[in-house]
This record gives sequence, C-alpha cells and structure tokens, in this order.
Amino acid sequence: MDSKIVLQVVGFIIVLLGGILSYNPELVSNKSIPEDAFQAVERRVRWGFLMGAGMLLIFHHQITPYFFTVAALGMTLTLGALISRVMGIFLDGSVPRHWMWVAVELVMVIGFGIWYVKQRI
Repeated sequence: MDSKIVLQVVGFIIVLLGGILSYNPELVSNKSIPEDAFQAVERRVRWGFLMGAGMLLIFHHQITPYFFTVAALGMTLTLGALISRVMGIFLDGSVPRHWMWVAVELVMVIGFGIWYVKQRI
C-alpha cells in the first residue's frame, strides 16, 4: 500500500477522533463541565488541535521545504481549533470573547493559507 494512502487513512481516523472528542470531551475526562461558557468551550478546543494534526496528514505529505510544512502545520492546527471553537459556541453558548477568538483564528488560517500558497509557487 502506498505510504500516502496510509497517511491519509491515519489522518482521517485522527480527524474523526478529534471531532468526536471535541463534541464530547467527557469521554476521556472525569472533570465536570465548567459553568463558565468560555471555559466550557475552551475544553473542546484542545481536541481541535488533534483534528488539525489529522488534516495535516490528509493533505500535506512532505517535510521539506520546511517553511512549506510550517505553513501547512499552522494552517491545519488553527483550522482545527477554529472548528472546535465554533462547535463549542453552538453547544455551550456564546460570550463576546469567543467571537474575538474566532476572528483571530480566522485571520491566522487565512494568513497561514496565503503563506502556504506562496511557498508552493
């Protein structure tokens, strides 16, 4: 089996696992759900980084050039965190600070995406 396909399958499994744990973080934690909406959403975001790592394995299959890989890593990790944050906003409620972080993460995804495309050219 081609190593690219293996990386994509492993990446898909990691994205799926990150999505499940972002949706229900209590599957692996015995901590109670925070009453503060911001903290309730933040407990989901760490699993978004897992989704981002899986996305990296699905879409990016090289190490060198290093800046290309750093741009891809930054973009996918931030995108995973953004997806988890938005999921948490819908599931746990919203506070204005959430939307500030959504805006920051969206700008970061766009910035890393532009950097990624420029590295490719």
